Amino acid sequence: MTKINQKLLLIFLFFLTSKTVWAQSVAPIDDVTRWVNVRSGSCGDCPVVGRLYPGEELNFIRSVPRYYEVTLDTGGRGFVSKRWTQLVELPENTITIATFNIQIFGKTKIGKPEVMQELASIVRKYDVVAIQEIRDIQGRVAPAFKSAINEDGSNYDFVISERGGLQPDDQGSGVEQYAYFYNKDAISVLEDVGLYNDSQNDHFQREPYIARFKAKNGEFDFALITVHTNPDEAVSEILALPDSVSYAKTHLPEETDFIVLGDFNASCDYAEPDDFIGSVILDSFEWIVPHDADTNFSANTACAYDRIVMTPETSVYFTGDWDIDTVSSKKVSDHFPVWAKFYSSEPLEK
Repeated sequence: MTKINQKLLLIFLFFLTSKTVWAQSVAPIDDVTRWVNVRSGSCGDCPVVGRLYPGEELNFIRSVPRYYEVTLDTGGRGFVSKRWTQLVELPENTITIATFNIQIFGKTKIGKPEVMQELASIVRKYDVVAIQEIRDIQGRVAPAFKSAINEDGSNYDFVISERGGLQPDDQGSGVEQYAYFYNKDAISVLEDVGLYNDSQNDHFQREPYIARFKAKNGEFDFALITVHTNPDEAVSEILALPDSVSYAKTHLPEETDFIVLGDFNASCDYAEPDDFIGSVILDSFEWIVPHDADTNFSANTACAYDRIVMTPETSVYFTGDWDIDTVSSKKVSDHFPVWAKFYSSEPLEK
């Protein structure tokens, strides 16, 4: 069996045995105001070995008649009455990473409350989202967007790039910024590397933006590299993306997981699958969003402009779950947000 087949088999077996398992805990019902006794056995006369207070939870082991068996903080086991407790389904141990080109995201768009509300509600679905096409000389867009996202009590923050496309031949509509908006309750920023230094080869009109993150509910750390290619140079810029990954690796030598995401313009009039045959970006990376996807807001075309690709080492964290969300109108954007879900902890040894 080849190494690739072995890897695929291991991932398949993990999904088969683990993906549908949900961790649960046990908590007091709302009527409990003091505590619930934890007993040594499943009987009302069994000795009390602990207490479960309102606002606390214990790990669920199994259900028996009239009692839940739980794990104590000390590592031992006990039983709590079903009359005074309830099962609580814990959040799935995953994070959702997304990319979203918010068309011409500038002062005009942030001045439209209904548009900002929809954009904010979209971003709240994800733990970290790469935003492209910020056009903002005065630096007002990202802070205003953060405020809109957090209006409901959410806890998001952002890191933002310098303005890209500043080389002499990159002027005009190429001058944009990227940003990563992330849920601070789920994600930590480890390092803001900044824009890929493209001064030597000048592959990109808008240089990719690199930052490193970590899931708070696991050990998964990863580098994101977002890009908005020039449509007229989409093929050559996509082919050059491995160079930006190599650059990121030199600045993040301890990192092994890299995800490249953004508006690749990798479809329709700008690029075709045959353009990448035999290339490093196709052969050495795993593409999550297929070529037949539709990521743009148009009734006349179905184009997979927006993509998420990852290094092979990262695939062990990928749950297999990805999708494309929608927007209500072109007033919001001419692109759809695209997302993929990753395990927060490594399911198998690499």
